[in-house]
Amino acid sequence: MNLLDHKTKEFRHRKPGNRTDTQQGFTLLETVIALLIMTVAGLGIATLFAYAISYNTGAGDRAAALSIAQQYSERIRKTPFAGITAPTLPDSITRLGRPYTVATTICTTSNCGGSSTLEIIKVTVTPQGGSSPWANIPVVVVSQRATPVLGANFQ
Repeated sequence: MNLLDHKTKEFRHRKPGNRTDTQQGFTLLETVIALLIMTVAGLGIATLFAYAISYNTGAGDRAAALSIAQQYSERIRKTPFAGITAPTLPDSITRLGRPYTVATTICTTSNCGGSSTLEIIKVTVTPQGGSSPWANIPVVVVSQRATPVLGANFQ
C-alpha cells in the first residue's frame, strides 16, 4: 500500500466535523471577522478623505483671498501718493466661483500711525461661505508707503 492509498482511505473514514492537523484554510467566522476589521479601517480612511477635501478647499479659499489682497494693495501702490482715497464701503467680488468681501483702509493721520508723508494701507479680504469656520477668517495685508521728501542735506 502506497502513501496515496493511505491518504484516500483516511479521508473516506474521517467523521464530519473532525479537523485534522493537515487541514488548512479559514473558517467562516474568521473570514467575517477579517471582513469587519477591513470595513472599519476602510470607513476610517474614507472619513480622512472627506476631511482632506474640506481642508484643501478652505486652504484654496484662503490662498485666493491672499492673492486678492495683494492685487488690491498693488493697485493702491500704483496710485499717486496725493491722489489716494480709500473706498468707504467694502467691495464684494467673486473669484473662481467663490465670493469675497474686500475692505480697504488708508491711514494718513497720526491717530492711526500715518502722517502727511506716510500712508498705512490695510487691505482685509474675507472669504464668504467657506466650508470650515477657520476658512472664513479674514486675510489682512498691511503695507506702508512714504512720499519721497528731500532732506536738508540734499544738494
